[in-house]
Amino acid sequence: MTPEEKARVKIDRLFAEAGWTVVNRDEYEPTMNAVAVREALLKGNLEADYFLMINGKACGVLEAKREEIDVASNMVSEQVATYAKMVPDYYQAWQNPLPLLYKSNAKVVDFQDYRKSNVEWKEINRIHTPKEIVDMLGIDDPFAGLPVLNSKGLRTCQFEAITELEKSFRTGQSRAHFSCHIFFIIIVVIILNIFTL
Repeated sequence: MTPEEKARVKIDRLFAEAGWTVVNRDEYEPTMNAVAVREALLKGNLEADYFLMINGKACGVLEAKREEIDVASNMVSEQVATYAKMVPDYYQAWQNPLPLLYKSNAKVVDFQDYRKSNVEWKEINRIHTPKEIVDMLGIDDPFAGLPVLNSKGLRTCQFEAITELEKSFRTGQSRAHFSCHIFFIIIVVIILNIFTL
């Protein structure tokens, strides 16, 4: 395994610990929520190491480096800022350029909110959770940033029932029925768990 691949394994873990699902670009689907897309294509046939996607729209980019690279360097900062401006038209984005920039060598994670002028990079040594990003961007959607359901421990029919129910809620159910929908999800999960005992 190359040094950069080792760093990416650790960065993948940082994303998972923060509640993101990490997928390769050929696995990505716009219906996915809270996803970090590996090697996302950019304009000019370049690749970003990770695109952060909330509700099918890009909101941030992370540039990964091997551990011995100093991510505080101007070269790395300029690279990330360039990538934030090169979102291709086939990706929807919350804002263009992408507002949230990260750079990491797996030992250090630096963050910058690109919407704010003259803001320095801040060493945070973690990835923001999807919910934190939803709040930062002011996204008014109760389903935005929710983690992707893990199928582990569920039967296929249970996993499909819950994910289809989530999709139906995201496609425009009235907010007046939001509490009823949450109650219904809880009941479905309880019933499905009873039948798996």
